[in-house]
Amino acid sequence: MSPSCSRSETRSSNGGWPAWTYLDDFGKEAVEIHSAVTVSWMKKSGNRGFYTLLALILAVLTVLIVLPLGSIALDSVLVVDAAGRHAGWQNFVVVASQFKYWASFGNTLVLAVGAATLAVAIGVALAWVLVRTNTPLAALLEKLAILPIFIPPFVGAFAWLLLAAPRIGVANFIVRYIGLPEPFDIYTRLGIVWVMGIYMAPYVLMIVASALRSMDPSLEEVGQVAGLSRWKVATTITLPVVAPAMLSGAVLVFVIAIGLFGTPVLLGWPKQIVPLTARIYVESQTVPPAYGVMAVLALWLMALSVAVVFLQQFLLKGRHFITVTGKGFRPRLIRLGRSRFVLAGSVFVYLALTVLVPIVVIVVAALSTYSWSGRYTSENFTFLWESMDVWQTLKNSLVIAIIAASFASLLGLAISWIVHRTNVRGRHLLEYLALLPLSVPSIAFGIGVAALWLHLPWTVYDTIWLIVFGFIGRFSGYAVRTISGSLVQVHPELEESARVSGYGPVQALCRITLPLIRPSIVSGWVLLYSIFMTELSMVLILYSANIRTFSILTFDFWYAGLFSRVASLALLQLAVGMAVMLLVGRIGGGRKPASDPQALA
Repeated sequence: MSPSCSRSETRSSNGGWPAWTYLDDFGKEAVEIHSAVTVSWMKKSGNRGFYTLLALILAVLTVLIVLPLGSIALDSVLVVDAAGRHAGWQNFVVVASQFKYWASFGNTLVLAVGAATLAVAIGVALAWVLVRTNTPLAALLEKLAILPIFIPPFVGAFAWLLLAAPRIGVANFIVRYIGLPEPFDIYTRLGIVWVMGIYMAPYVLMIVASALRSMDPSLEEVGQVAGLSRWKVATTITLPVVAPAMLSGAVLVFVIAIGLFGTPVLLGWPKQIVPLTARIYVESQTVPPAYGVMAVLALWLMALSVAVVFLQQFLLKGRHFITVTGKGFRPRLIRLGRSRFVLAGSVFVYLALTVLVPIVVIVVAALSTYSWSGRYTSENFTFLWESMDVWQTLKNSLVIAIIAASFASLLGLAISWIVHRTNVRGRHLLEYLALLPLSVPSIAFGIGVAALWLHLPWTVYDTIWLIVFGFIGRFSGYAVRTISGSLVQVHPELEESARVSGYGPVQALCRITLPLIRPSIVSGWVLLYSIFMTELSMVLILYSANIRTFSILTFDFWYAGLFSRVASLALLQLAVGMAVMLLVGRIGGGRKPASDPQALA
């Protein structure tokens, strides 16, 4: 049996799991099969120490996740008025009775549905072209097509603002120069959907590409023998088979989209297209901040996330998508003629629109005195070097990102090890708690973190630790999934052999397991670091005047209308982010992680 077959034979459907667990379900099946055959030595002894570790991690997750989420619910029913603080439904009444909140809810729904639809359309097309056809340079193009994920949302939106904004957009400037009316206006719902969709399409690409690689190509061959055209085969056979993956990608993009702040604010604010995330920010700027209203709006965002996950489960309930059995197969590509060069060109166009052109536009804007003045200067880059504000906020961002990514990775490793290498009761509760915040928008989770630590006696406010705790609680689930996907590929017999040789649990973990899963740990760390360096929505709720991050500084300059300064800051953010990720990748390099499909082929 081929490796790809054994990975997918029992999980060809998503089985109703949330979108972000889809890629790792294969690993879960593998570890269950292993545990049925071989019981790890760790599951036979030393349970007292394991229970102690479980209790310690459970306490950490309670403080970092459960209490912040509980604080959101508590603040939503906490009313502060002339009579003092008391419980009531006034906050819900205020939100339900004012049109502006319903308008924000509608904007959020429209933008998220539109972005998910566009991302699925682009992502599925890219996956089919790069995985199922003989497109030239497919392997290289697939790696390059993932790059838009590493462009911070705020930076991508700012680049398209410079490209297609009325009056100042370079595209409109060129059209106006030749005497035609301006055709582009990025300050619309359609413009926001476009920018959000093209930058989130790689998420769908990765999920659908994995499903296409696991699909038995004989199904398509049967369709071709029956006289179906390639288009008919793709639409009536291939797409229905990978429908669970497509739905998973759509749900993932929807959940990310409803929590985005930078893109909709940057492009929607000029025409007052205000989604819920922006409305929460507006309420946080009132004096005093409307914490109760913010909590209710956060609950609305959480309800949207939960609703779409339940919708996914409902659509997949009772349906079967099993196409791969114990019979081995070898994936065969669809042989295209000259059209394969057209398809390769379309992928390059996508990369140009999401990576190349935006970066070029930002570089030119950073060299300009203001927007497209036609006068160029190095003043904006000199400002980066001389401004203490730039270096202080950059230092804060680096410290917060490195500390939070390290602790989140360590927490993810501990949870993954307990879940997959012990038999202590309640171990799966750790995994469920760690994954719970993945369906909670960042700005909503930030409200819970702020509400919690505001009422606790420890001095955490006005320090970097408030943001660090928020990051770890909200994003540690990414580390759990990344590390678990690799850990289940390591057979317990390796650790049993170490035990026979006299190694203890900690020695076996450090000397045997960690070296084998090191690439996945590094990959998880890099992913978390990239998120933390560019996160804006949660930081807007948690930062103070003394603890400002680089993303906050960039947002402040945009708010002040200093677009050339914003461009130079965006370039510095990209450069620092890529430099650290490349350095860490070089240090942590090694064998391919077992979760990499190419490593399993």
